[in-house]
Amino acid sequence: MKLFKLAFKLKRENDKAIYKGFGFSHLSDATQYYVHPDNQSINGTTTLAQPIGEAIVFFSALLMGLTKEAETPDFPQGDYWVNEHKNEYFLAASVPADWRENKVIDADIFAYKAHLKGDKITVGAYDAAGNFLPGAAAELMEHYKILPAFAILCARELERTRAYRDFMERFLEDPTPDLFVNLNEDLYQLHKLDNYNLLYAEPGEPVSDDFTSFSASYEIVRSNKKALLQENDVAAIGLPPEEFSAEQRALIPALSAEFVLPKKLLPLANALATGDVRTVLFHGPAGTGKTISCKLLCQASGLPIMETINCTENLDEFVLGKFIPEGNKIIFKESYVTKAIRDGGAVVFEEINFAKPQYLAFLNSLLDDNGFVRLDNGEVVHRHKNFRFLATMNLGYFGTKELNQALYNRFNAIIELAALSDAAITRMLLSRVPECRPVLKNILSVYHKLKKKIEAEELDAVISPRNLENWARLAKYEGYIPAAEKSIIPIARCDRLLEQAIRGILLLYKW
Repeated sequence: MKLFKLAFKLKRENDKAIYKGFGFSHLSDATQYYVHPDNQSINGTTTLAQPIGEAIVFFSALLMGLTKEAETPDFPQGDYWVNEHKNEYFLAASVPADWRENKVIDADIFAYKAHLKGDKITVGAYDAAGNFLPGAAAELMEHYKILPAFAILCARELERTRAYRDFMERFLEDPTPDLFVNLNEDLYQLHKLDNYNLLYAEPGEPVSDDFTSFSASYEIVRSNKKALLQENDVAAIGLPPEEFSAEQRALIPALSAEFVLPKKLLPLANALATGDVRTVLFHGPAGTGKTISCKLLCQASGLPIMETINCTENLDEFVLGKFIPEGNKIIFKESYVTKAIRDGGAVVFEEINFAKPQYLAFLNSLLDDNGFVRLDNGEVVHRHKNFRFLATMNLGYFGTKELNQALYNRFNAIIELAALSDAAITRMLLSRVPECRPVLKNILSVYHKLKKKIEAEELDAVISPRNLENWARLAKYEGYIPAAEKSIIPIARCDRLLEQAIRGILLLYKW
């Protein structure tokens, strides 16, 4: 049977709402939240089915209980197991009392078990004493038998599809309607044409050492996450001020209190100060604070930034200096990059992967162990012991190039900056445009909806916190809907369908 297609024809007789499903009901239109690229509905709409939605609620609650170490009646207690080849699965879970009290399932069901191998799914329901509840084959389409079938299919998707696991992990951290729709729609679109043999019987137990439980594998993840989150108190070292001239010291960044160096980057700042790290590359999406991170590192390590070059505009063959007329002579005037190489200090190359490779060739010798550059006047300048090179880049943007592998390998530290957290964006917006506070949640919701749409449909568009700041600043003078026409709509880059979608999303909120 085509189980996923069938789900849209089945709903509980007592209620069509998706239990704990953010107010969605059977056949709810969720198009404004997410449309899968493979959606082939006539109108291109996203519709939710109650059996799939409630299975995702149930399965995610089981994972929450396991990942958050929470012994609470709100979460099912249980686990799932997967074999080494990821082609066989078992699931066992209790049913929280509220599912019975609200008549989502029958009053005598206290636990589920399920087994999935190939296209065969076996499900069983159990009473309070752990006894299997018999059921006739004719009753196979009853809701309580369908729910564990979709739950174990969620487990399989979690193990097989990295993107689905990523969405589920985000959902466990912060359950939102957007992610809920994403989990529903992705599962359906990926398997809507699959045929399954569904059987109601006792599924048995994992009988082989080949099987690993989710909880056992997650212990390793939990341990590693704790290690990543652990923050040791590290004292800032910093270069002695006397290492630089007064003119250089004036160029050491002094950022406002709005900007704080993350504790995890303080060891890197210390390594920059001592010279154990001389080259750093930050990469990530627009608006994640790559340039600010460079400045914060230099501030913490006591390094003056002698020059900042935007490679999309300023990098040319004269990056180290050029011959210019002076009076009746032609003299060679070296650049601030060369001054930094000669006398110490940091230079920052922004968007380095926009640069033409021939203009970066000098970096190969500069960043070698015995670094030097040869100027156009023939002089060889050896790298000062306090010279540092920092760079930023966006990956996959129009006009960018892959860095030469030899240059990429010369960076001592490469840091990927993820998209700014809501807390960081909130702090930025409130400090710069405090008037946006009443609609801040709406601004963040629009931001996340647009990001998901752009990523899911692989559109040639980018929305960043900078766009949000520009939007909020303009809105002070004309309101959020008109201001969006000048600051948010343009991210569509004249894609009329995307422009229409953005306007539709904006209209969902009260401004």
